[in-house]
Amino acid sequence: MKKGSVALVGAGCGDPEFLTQKALRILRGCEALVYDSLVSEQIVAEAPAACEKIYVGKRYGRHAMKQEEINALLIQKAREGKRVVRLKGGDPYVFGRGGEEFLALSEAGISCEAVPGITSAVAVPAAAGIPVTHRGKSRGFTVITGTTAQENGTEGLQMDFETLARLEGTLVILMGLHHLGEIADGLMRAGKDPATPCAVIAEGTTLRQRCVRAPLIEIAERTAEEKIDPPAVIVVGAVAQMELTGTTPDLPLSGVTVGVTGTPGFVRKLSEALRAQGAGICDMGYMEIWENPETLPDFSEYEWLVLTSPNGARIFLDKMKKEKRDIRSIGGNKIAVIGPGTAEVLEEAGIYADYMPDVYDALHLAEGLTERILKEASLEAADGSGVDAAKREKKPTLFLRAAKGSEALPGKFRENRLPFTEFALYEIGVNEENRERTLRWEPDYVVFGSSSGVRAFPEEKCGKRINRRSRYVCIGEACAKEARRLKIGNILIAPESSVQGIVNGILADVKKE
Repeated sequence: MKKGSVALVGAGCGDPEFLTQKALRILRGCEALVYDSLVSEQIVAEAPAACEKIYVGKRYGRHAMKQEEINALLIQKAREGKRVVRLKGGDPYVFGRGGEEFLALSEAGISCEAVPGITSAVAVPAAAGIPVTHRGKSRGFTVITGTTAQENGTEGLQMDFETLARLEGTLVILMGLHHLGEIADGLMRAGKDPATPCAVIAEGTTLRQRCVRAPLIEIAERTAEEKIDPPAVIVVGAVAQMELTGTTPDLPLSGVTVGVTGTPGFVRKLSEALRAQGAGICDMGYMEIWENPETLPDFSEYEWLVLTSPNGARIFLDKMKKEKRDIRSIGGNKIAVIGPGTAEVLEEAGIYADYMPDVYDALHLAEGLTERILKEASLEAADGSGVDAAKREKKPTLFLRAAKGSEALPGKFRENRLPFTEFALYEIGVNEENRERTLRWEPDYVVFGSSSGVRAFPEEKCGKRINRRSRYVCIGEACAKEARRLKIGNILIAPESSVQGIVNGILADVKKE
């Protein structure tokens, strides 16, 4: 039996671009992913589509899974022979309990390695213009946690204020926002100057970053007034007064914020294209892909294989590999795809589509493909057997797509009395915690990449309670129709149903203004 292994990987903090090259390489090769709440969905999307993904997030007062259960889970998955990635925000050994997991795995005889990540203790202050060390202000820094697990399983504050108050340099406190008032009072009672500069940085390195600066005696009150929510980093010391902020290049979408909804792969690809134009990205990717474990059908029974999304194409190829299906097993099939994104995924495996519509949506795929099949049937019926007889003799078409996909495709086939079979490669699910998080954001644009993405949009943002500040960008007319049905106004339809079409639509809209 294949031996499994575990990599404790630091995902960096906030901005997904802080992920290291080594972390990315290991993540892309994993077979099971166990990840935390502060890990960006764009980073989670880098794991293979067929990878088993298990959320074990921890936030103050809310644990999806206890630490002992996480340890046992990692051991279990490794013993199943899988390459496991334990993905943590920041660095796994900076208050990430990575050491405990490493020891548990070692005692169980599981091969384990640690991959360092960029810690929020340094990166978040830097993103706010605060260097944790600076000549003449701070010769060093101390990092502590503001929340400690108690013996009874609860979380509380445990700090040696007498020692901390005497330390020179910068004090950086992680996970301490819930106890900020107690921390400030404790430091001052122990002799820390009430005028000591402080800063609280929330959601550091992201577009939602907020920073409150105030003297130690005022920092708790000011932070409460600003309604700062975790995650946040607290900085105490002279450097907290500094604001070493730079300038950014002047690009077409500089200063424009875009919220990207959809599945992880779509969010990643569109975010990269928008960043290249200077846009600031709000990751609103609350949708998840749940792969169908059923075995793929026998392709020899079908004439056409139809793939309607890049996600579907990736899962199709992954399932082919897992089921040890030789690529030659589809040698007798014709391939139809909905657009260039889907075609590109297949081409990476040496598979080239026989048909792709000029307009990249389900309706035009259905119309064009049925027209082609009918034309072929007409040619085969030239011997006098009749078109209907020729259609009956042809093998059916196999739709390889998401469950509950657009009705346009099967509807057109039924209308033309063409045989078909549906196989759900995957199902679209919703990460409720991520969806709840998006309610706070009001970017300039919110992008929908599919009708299902519109339907999954938080109900609180539909109808009368819709965020009217944003403009809603739809990848195509079908997507826009669904948005109108849900009373989502201020709609912009992309000129082409593709990632580049969405970017071009936003560029043109910004230019008009």
